[in-house]
Amino acid sequence: MRGSASPIAARRAADLLHSAEMLSALDPAPRRIAQGFVVLGAVCATAVFGYVLMGWSLSDAVYMVTITIFGVGYGEVRPVMGEVRWLTIGVIVVGCSSLIYILGGFFQLIAEGELNRLLGSRKMKKTIEELSDHVIVCGLGRIGRVLKADLEAADAIVVFVDNNPEKVNTAVEHGAYALTGDATSDDVLLEAGVQRARALATVLADDALNVFITLTARNLNPDLRIISRAEHPASDSKMMQAGADKVVLPSALSGERVAQMILRPAMVDFFADQDLSGLEQELRVLGLEIEQFEVDGESSLIGRTVGALESSGDGGFLVIAVRRAGGIVVRNPEKHFKFAEEDSVLFMGHAEDIPNLREAFAIANLRPAVSRPLVYRGARRHS
Repeated sequence: MRGSASPIAARRAADLLHSAEMLSALDPAPRRIAQGFVVLGAVCATAVFGYVLMGWSLSDAVYMVTITIFGVGYGEVRPVMGEVRWLTIGVIVVGCSSLIYILGGFFQLIAEGELNRLLGSRKMKKTIEELSDHVIVCGLGRIGRVLKADLEAADAIVVFVDNNPEKVNTAVEHGAYALTGDATSDDVLLEAGVQRARALATVLADDALNVFITLTARNLNPDLRIISRAEHPASDSKMMQAGADKVVLPSALSGERVAQMILRPAMVDFFADQDLSGLEQELRVLGLEIEQFEVDGESSLIGRTVGALESSGDGGFLVIAVRRAGGIVVRNPEKHFKFAEEDSVLFMGHAEDIPNLREAFAIANLRPAVSRPLVYRGARRHS
């Protein structure tokens, strides 16, 4: 018996040691909570066992332990006398103490998280107060993330402002300076150091917000260089009036770049699927896609102008190039350029706007440019 009991005792001791090691590996607050639950469980099991030994049924014992520890206030199941009274006193003292200990652990966990967040926010603001000649980027969307990567690669000091705490926390975790707040607010821009900054880029997807941020930043720092993003060409003049030094339309800027790359004489071999795929991946970061379609004999586009096509998308489409049936490639066609049968049209637009183009002009053969690239075939080029 002694020989068989020894291995069992050793295993139990090892299990207890392993449990203790697991508890010690936890952070202070979680460890406190775990220890409290261990004690509470031991008290409940011991109390139930004690009541059963004193002649109580199992259900009465469990009920008595529950109302005693949680202080429900119901009457005793049976008269509490003698040893039962002392057991009940022990259950009240140890059980309630373990509950208080557990609750204290939860409060500590909450307080530590809030305190760390508060201290981290204060430390971030204090660090930003010491910055000067830095760049402020308002918005951590697609374009904001691209700016983050490019500016950090150039070792520029950048402060990001966004009203989404998750995006800000992610940026901070990656070592960036970032603040949570509404960039249209004077106080938030002042916290970002707008009066000491050398440049500000507002790249939100909402033109109205970009105009407001531009106006606010210009009032706070008349010498600040401001670059503003615009989704629609009509917003260009409004942003310039608000004080922007430069207005960037992602669709137009990317379209001009694509046109130059497509039709530059030295880039004849540019239209390999692999290269164009890489370009499309870069444009998708901006929410843009390159598409191609053929103007067939029944198309409503025959005789229509480039301006009509582009205006139908409210600035969401940009015709990059047109290859005529004879092989002539027209780059950056003028607004009055008219489509003809068998034209191959390469254009760029926002992904969500492309289905509208298909519906408006009943284009059935719309397809990604990668699937069949617009190949320069050596014909003379017309500009």
